[in-house]
Amino acid sequence: MTWSVQPDPADETEREALIAAGFDPDRILARAAESFFKQVFRDGFFHGDMHPGNIFIDGEGVLVPVDFGIMGRLDRPTRRFLGEMLLGLLTADYQRVADVHFTAGYVPANQDKAAFMQACRSIAEPIRGRPLAEISVGRLLGQLFEVTEIFAMETQPQLLLLQKTMVVAEGVGRALNPSVNMWQLAQPLIEAWIAENLGPQAQLRTAFEDGIEAARRLPQLVERVEQTLEAAHGGIKLHPSSLAALHGHRPGGQLLPWMLCAVLAGALLVVIIA
Repeated sequence: MTWSVQPDPADETEREALIAAGFDPDRILARAAESFFKQVFRDGFFHGDMHPGNIFIDGEGVLVPVDFGIMGRLDRPTRRFLGEMLLGLLTADYQRVADVHFTAGYVPANQDKAAFMQACRSIAEPIRGRPLAEISVGRLLGQLFEVTEIFAMETQPQLLLLQKTMVVAEGVGRALNPSVNMWQLAQPLIEAWIAENLGPQAQLRTAFEDGIEAARRLPQLVERVEQTLEAAHGGIKLHPSSLAALHGHRPGGQLLPWMLCAVLAGALLVVIIA
């Protein structure tokens, strides 16, 4: 037997049916919160149509989502952006919120960053100090996207889908227990994700990966520089031996170790300075 969960607290028929069947609504809510958080931040692949008719509980108390016609995807950079943005909003670090928007290129560089920070403050300050159970992260995101639109942020369909899905998921959670916020239940997961993806070790890992990528692209970069010089100066070309050294190739075609070390050392220096 299965039950669907209705999001309207005024109609607790389904909730009462779950309790009558021996299920604890709070445990179901905790599982749902964990599942949704992992979909979004761990997997980057989430159910995009989580209305009550698409969520059931089976006889063993297992969540049974159905209808996967709408799914959302978030790549790793977008997940990092989302985490940085939400962390900045909830900790009143509006400089951080602005920085991640401008760094990611979501808000054009010609926009006024100070004005953008003030706009972010205007939507986040009213919820500061309120119990987490009263805060809707989905609605907070919705307000933020309204602000970013004013600052010429290009539409991000994957984030809009996530925001709408969050609002529905939070509504389902409040139907199960109006006094509990699903993000409050997912707090241990959130803290672990922040430590793993936004902490010092994560910055070091990102710098290392960026260094590897930069080293991989170096030969193509040198080739483009040579082509540009040739076009600009009527045929000036680098000596083959100099070009080979810059490309970092030995006879076997391997990247010179010193070149890779230099790139990685630079990445480490950036992390240390930051």
